[in-house]
Amino acid sequence: MILEPIRKKRSTEDDSFIGMRIGVLLIVTFVLFGVIAFRLWYMQVLSGDTYVKVAKDNRIREVKVEAPRGVIYDRNGKILVENRAGLDVGLLPMDMYDPKKAPEQFTAEIDGLAKVLNLDSSELMAAYTKAKKDPYVTYVVKEDVAENPTVAYIKEHSELFKGIQVENSYLRQYPFGAFATHLLGYVGEASQNDLDQEQFSTLTPGATLGKDGVERKYDSFLRGTDGYKTVEVDAAGRPKRVVEDFAPTPGSNLWLTISSDLQQAAENALVEGIQLAQANGAAGGAVVAMDPNNGEILAMASFPDYDPSLWVGGMASVKYKELTAPQAHFPLYDRVIDGLYPAGSTFKPFVATAALAAGVITPETTFDCKGSYKAYFQTWKDWEAKGHGTVNLLQAIAESCDVYFYNVGNLLYSQSGPVLQDGVRKFGFGQTTGIDLPGETTGSRVPDKYWKLEVGKTAEDKKWKPGDEINLAIGQGDLLVTPMQMVVALSAIANGGTLWVPHLGWLITDASGNRIHQFESEKRGELGISLDILDIVRQGMLGVTSEGGTAYGAFKNFPIAVAGKTGTAQKLPEKDYALFMGYAPADKPEIAVVAIIEQGGHGSSVAAPVVRRVLEAYFHTGSSSIIIPTTE
Repeated sequence: MILEPIRKKRSTEDDSFIGMRIGVLLIVTFVLFGVIAFRLWYMQVLSGDTYVKVAKDNRIREVKVEAPRGVIYDRNGKILVENRAGLDVGLLPMDMYDPKKAPEQFTAEIDGLAKVLNLDSSELMAAYTKAKKDPYVTYVVKEDVAENPTVAYIKEHSELFKGIQVENSYLRQYPFGAFATHLLGYVGEASQNDLDQEQFSTLTPGATLGKDGVERKYDSFLRGTDGYKTVEVDAAGRPKRVVEDFAPTPGSNLWLTISSDLQQAAENALVEGIQLAQANGAAGGAVVAMDPNNGEILAMASFPDYDPSLWVGGMASVKYKELTAPQAHFPLYDRVIDGLYPAGSTFKPFVATAALAAGVITPETTFDCKGSYKAYFQTWKDWEAKGHGTVNLLQAIAESCDVYFYNVGNLLYSQSGPVLQDGVRKFGFGQTTGIDLPGETTGSRVPDKYWKLEVGKTAEDKKWKPGDEINLAIGQGDLLVTPMQMVVALSAIANGGTLWVPHLGWLITDASGNRIHQFESEKRGELGISLDILDIVRQGMLGVTSEGGTAYGAFKNFPIAVAGKTGTAQKLPEKDYALFMGYAPADKPEIAVVAIIEQGGHGSSVAAPVVRRVLEAYFHTGSSSIIIPTTE
């Protein structure tokens, strides 16, 4: 007999509880499967494009192809600035060792690259910090790197230099070397200050643009449009094939108004003038030549200068310190548009014009010069100690008689209102010329009672006195002008009263040589002074280079008539500055030239020969031996 255990009869409530648990379990299962299904649907359908993009980013690289900048020519088609091929080294953060996951490898990579490129590790770390902001873009850390041994070493040690990219680039090349430096300018990497400006707002960090000169002024024409290549790479980052290739658009070419031959002659003449006066302490100067009939700049030189190729690939800090050291005499400083000087006696033709226009004097007005002028318990000396005798206006300009203009200054002081100041401001003094170059100074001035009231420190200093007007009448006192202002003002006398905006831009052509744009000459205004008055002043200036004039020795035997004016300006505590301005031919001017030699001494013996050399080059008259007297 088999005995079976008695089965306990389960209650109805127990069956209900089990059913409930099974139901909950089924619901949870369905919810979990629903979440998984939704997630799969979300990833494959809604976010499919995103994940495809990420996958592509892991195997696709977009490489920028730099556009070559346009070529810069002189007016005769000679190349002043062109391009050459170069190699750049940059960081691609997404492929580099991760400083958090692989700190040792990252440090070794940075230190090793710094050694190869001759940079400080701190510089590369700073560059890496910037590069991380856009890890998919190569951030250039050094330009113009040598193929051997530098690039070859980087390629041979690719495992150490993961994410270090070597790219082809275009670098500026200067066929003439250190030539027309200040007007051409240079290019470099865009700074944050550059990118904040409206004209460069579309550029990205690391972009190359013009930093000075016409390179900056006409950057939008010269820069071109970069292209790019989309490249498929393998797991090690090595390129496998080009997926897309968009060619860059080269920049347009810029033609300047200058003649390279005349520019070279101006630079040589300037150096010659400085060397002539080195014993006096001369070390710097400027010369500028302009077509007085349209404002085209024909030559423009500032010395000392520098080799613009120093900026190619980035200037070394040691070299930059050398250029900015006081003993270098400021080679980065463009004296033509940024140099502020007393005009000295070169200011007298403009003073004469203002006095004639105001009716204060006539051509026949005479004053007796005995070598000094006494008034208001003061004595002003003439440059000629023995005096000039009784002179009229033409003689006063030709011989540069200070006493004559002391008298004129006193007469102008007695007039109602700032007659002298208003008269010379018509020529553009005290204002920028508007030349198509960055950096033109706004610090020039024609002093008057309002200026003195503003800057004077004491009640006595704030007064505009007769002596202030008398000094201004010979281009001294607190007057400050630039060589560019001088050549614009001189041209207005030469051409009969038109003020032109000086300019260097002449033509824009495309890569095929087709003309895209012609820059038009721009009139700034008219003097509003009668031709009769200007003719009188021009006669006096013609007398300057004629027998008996202060520049006769400099222009003796010159085959073309030149009208000009010498100047010797005081700028204490330095020695006298030498100045000369002139235009030729005197009866039908084609060229106006201004030269200044800092601490050069007499304008007739130092600055006038510089202008003659420029005119010789322009008119192809050749050099001749000049005997130069030591006069004003």
